[in-house]
Amino acid sequence: MTKQTILTHVEKLVADSSVPPHLIGFTFLSEAVVLKKERSIIKLKEIYNTIAQKYNSNQCAVTRSISYAISQAEYLRKYLSLSKYETTFNGKIISALALKLNSEDRDRE
Repeated sequence: MTKQTILTHVEKLVADSSVPPHLIGFTFLSEAVVLKKERSIIKLKEIYNTIAQKYNSNQCAVTRSISYAISQAEYLRKYLSLSKYETTFNGKIISALALKLNSEDRDRE
């Protein structure tokens, strides 16, 4: 699978999780899931730094954007029992989406 194909699958998965696609956090979250899938043991800080460099931003802005996008995702909040303002679960959500993507890939094979 090419990186673009993986990104397309991830974007669909993130959109299906009710993250609003017009938010920059949607793009950052999708990129984070791709990075987590490609390098399963990568640290969250490395993921944020990689995304920040790609989009000429900084780690703090990436973290905030992802947190905001997650806070707007009704399905993710219900699925993970999060309050609207609970933003400490970025890493868990990124990992959960990467695992879901991996399981979908295995089902296709």
